[in-house]
Amino acid sequence: LRALSGRLSEQDKQAGTIALNGLPMVESYQGWRRLCPYVSPSDADHSPVLTVRETFEFARRCTAKNGTGKDVIEQDVHSMMVSLGLDHVAETVVGDENLRGISGGQKRRVTVGEMILDSTCKFVCLENITDGLSSTDSIKLIQDLANTCHEGGYSACISLLQPSDDMVELFDKLLVLTSEGECSY
Repeated sequence: LRALSGRLSEQDKQAGTIALNGLPMVESYQGWRRLCPYVSPSDADHSPVLTVRETFEFARRCTAKNGTGKDVIEQDVHSMMVSLGLDHVAETVVGDENLRGISGGQKRRVTVGEMILDSTCKFVCLENITDGLSSTDSIKLIQDLANTCHEGGYSACISLLQPSDDMVELFDKLLVLTSEGECSY
C-alpha cells in the first residue's frame, strides 16, 4: 500500500513499475500523494491534548484552499465526525498513555478521519487499520469507513490480516493475496 500511495521508504523493495493513467509514478510526483493519503497502523502521531473536534479542525485547515470559510471547515468537520461515529466524543481529548482520552477504536477512526478530511482526497490506502482493536471496534471502524467512502465519493484500499467473516462481508470488492503476494481470490 505504501507503494500505491507513493510512500516507499529506502528499506522497501519494489519490482516493476507503478503507473498512474499510463504514466510512471516518480518520487517527484506529489500530486498523487495529495489525492491518495496513506493511513498507517499507528495512532501515535496525534496531539494528546487536542479534542477530537480540534484535531479534525486542524487537519482540515492544513489542507484547505486559501479563502475556505470557517463555516465550510466546521461543516466538513461535523460531517466527518458524524459519519465516523465520533460526534458524541467531539469535546473529549484524544489522549495517550499519560492522558486519559478516547478509546482505541475511536482513536483509530480519528486517524482515518484526519487523512480523508482533505477535500482533494479521492482514494485512501489504509494499512492494517484494525490491528490492536477488539472485534467490535474493528467492525465498527470498517462500517464507518464504508459509509464515509460511499457518502464522500472516496475509494479505499485496505489491507487486513485475518479479518473476520463479518468484516469481509462489508467490502464491495475483495482481493486475497498469498504470503508470496500472488492473487489467491
